[in-house]
Amino acid sequence: MDTQAAPFQIVPARPADREALAALLVETVAGNGSVGFMHPLAPDRALAFWDEALAAAARGERVVLCAWADGQLLGSGSLVPVQAPSQPHRAELTKVMVAPAARGAGVGAALVKALEQAAGRLGRRLLTLDASLVEGPAAFYRGLGYHVAGDIPEYAYKPLGGLGATRVMWKLLDARSAPRRAPADPGADARYMGLALDLAARAEQEFDEIPVGAVLVSAAGQVIGEGWNRNIRDHDPSAHAEIVAMRQAGQALGNHRLVGTTLYVTLEPCSMCAMAIVHARVARVVYGARDPKTGACGSVFDVTGDPRHNHRVQVQGGVLGEEAGARLTRYFRAKRGKPSS
Repeated sequence: MDTQAAPFQIVPARPADREALAALLVETVAGNGSVGFMHPLAPDRALAFWDEALAAAARGERVVLCAWADGQLLGSGSLVPVQAPSQPHRAELTKVMVAPAARGAGVGAALVKALEQAAGRLGRRLLTLDASLVEGPAAFYRGLGYHVAGDIPEYAYKPLGGLGATRVMWKLLDARSAPRRAPADPGADARYMGLALDLAARAEQEFDEIPVGAVLVSAAGQVIGEGWNRNIRDHDPSAHAEIVAMRQAGQALGNHRLVGTTLYVTLEPCSMCAMAIVHARVARVVYGARDPKTGACGSVFDVTGDPRHNHRVQVQGGVLGEEAGARLTRYFRAKRGKPSS
């Protein structure tokens, strides 16, 4: 099986790969990667793990894939079909590792895609995994369409010490989990987010409100709603930037449904705004800074991605995120009387 022609190949692991796989596992653990082992991991113990895993693969109890380029192992990932009679449709993703020198080249995403394809061939349509609750792994899987089931505090010790939380995630491989995607234009995203940032600045400078701005854009690219935080000014706990923009758009369209629209907001929406977005049938949400305390588009909650909704929202975060986050940080530092840097 070859799922990637260039610049690397993804193929099933062979017994001859055991030493390269063991070296990758040792390297991952030494880098504080949460893959079930503590540092220092002895090479013979890593070899023993892969001997068992490769034997399981030979028995059809596991899928182990490797990404190679020019004779170098770039990464590996495993799929474990659940053996319980009550779960013949489920498999677990585990031990997805990428060598430090290969990170950022799409190896991890390609490995996950190949494992998903292997799951489909095995008739497994529900995939689950647990990821370390840090910006990297959890955000990586969220970007590949995995939903958040919940977080478990103090789930396991990190390889270099200290208890860490774990995020449990899942993905359905059939059509129910695949949202209809609106076309994305990175240039347009940055431009509209720039407008939202201007509104955030207005909120702070003119009204001393938390600097969050939002712009709602029609499928034709027309701005049909603008908003910024107005909670204090309007004495309205629901007057978040997103709500204000959607209210304005609803009035402009004469419709409570905002079908085909894209909402640009400088801060990841909260649960209230996320549910309003779902009810309004907004097609896509693009946000700037993630909200690690109350974000409801994947950071803390995954309201927009909940499969129980009859409308699915496409979400993209991080557009001009550094600028949006810095503006919020400066605002709150000033409110607390702290220096801005």
